[in-house]
Amino acid sequence: MKSEKTEITYVFGFGRSKLISSDEIFADEFFYGYFKFLNDEQNINYIEFQDNSENPNSRRIISFVSKVLRKISKLSFFIENICNFNNFKILLKTKHIIATNDRIGISLLPFLIIYKLFKINKTSVIVMGLLAKRTTNLISHVFQRILLNIFFSLGTNFIFLSKNECKQAEVSYKKYKDKFHFVPFCIDTSYWKREESKKIEKAKILFIGNDGRREYNLVLQIAKAMPQYEFLLITSNIEASSVDSGNIKLIKGSWNKRVLSDQELKDFYQQGLLSIIPIKDTYQPSGQSVALQSMAMGVPVMISKTIGFWDSEMFKNNENIFFVDNNNLNSWTNLIEKTLTETILTNIVSTNGNKTIVEHYDSDYFYKSLKEILLSS
Repeated sequence: MKSEKTEITYVFGFGRSKLISSDEIFADEFFYGYFKFLNDEQNINYIEFQDNSENPNSRRIISFVSKVLRKISKLSFFIENICNFNNFKILLKTKHIIATNDRIGISLLPFLIIYKLFKINKTSVIVMGLLAKRTTNLISHVFQRILLNIFFSLGTNFIFLSKNECKQAEVSYKKYKDKFHFVPFCIDTSYWKREESKKIEKAKILFIGNDGRREYNLVLQIAKAMPQYEFLLITSNIEASSVDSGNIKLIKGSWNKRVLSDQELKDFYQQGLLSIIPIKDTYQPSGQSVALQSMAMGVPVMISKTIGFWDSEMFKNNENIFFVDNNNLNSWTNLIEKTLTETILTNIVSTNGNKTIVEHYDSDYFYKSLKEILLSS
């Protein structure tokens, strides 16, 4: 008698299992609908990235292969963190795999080839910045194109969190455009809302985040150039030795490592006058979660205008967000000063930003969109 297949298996990055099994109250956005499928009594399972750095020689060989593939293609291969026999068996017995980012999807490539060859299951991949992996020479460019074509041929759905990146994929990889879907990243608005009972003075300019596309040096320059304001930086990518201004408070923070709980982060948001997100020009929707969380908490957002901004139709400058067109020190400091002195406009942007998130970016919308995509594939 055949064992019943699992309907859906999520593949997460590091740290999800510990949080799922804990009693901690947390926001659900980085689980991409997992708990909502669970609440709908779906037959659902999950696996996650694991640190296999101390595994035997066979794992070291796989790690070496990943390193070579990363070097020649500039794609994020970490096959050793997910491809083992136990995970192969789990995914073999599932109808639909959901890889929660493109790094995971790319790292599953050896499994996906086998599953596709024998028509075992379907795979959906959540994409954020896959096309931002820039090559440095012709060989890398050719290898990247070949591997991405293989990747797109193996997957069933690719869910882009940036509208511009989705459009770019449809142009660059036309053959697979029917597999591409845009669904914006959404947050748990029932969690990220201001607690009016907590009387916390909104006194700090916030910078929160760890991804590689942030302009960390520029943030330090901005804070140093504006000693009249207090800056709260929550990141693991700025060293304490780099902070040489008395108006900067640096707190180490990382979601995957759970350095701060969601409740602690929420309390910091409540102190925010303004949330600043200087980023490099890239297709990666960098700063997306921080921007949405900030707005949901009533903190106005100022962000670099990039080609990867997730939805330029929904967000308008000076209406529900502040865009910085020129990513340099003077542009940032001038706009911050103007924003914090024109309190009427800032309050309007804050109110409109909050309304936009509550109405259009709640995690229920992401779940319903994802479910519809899975059912139609």
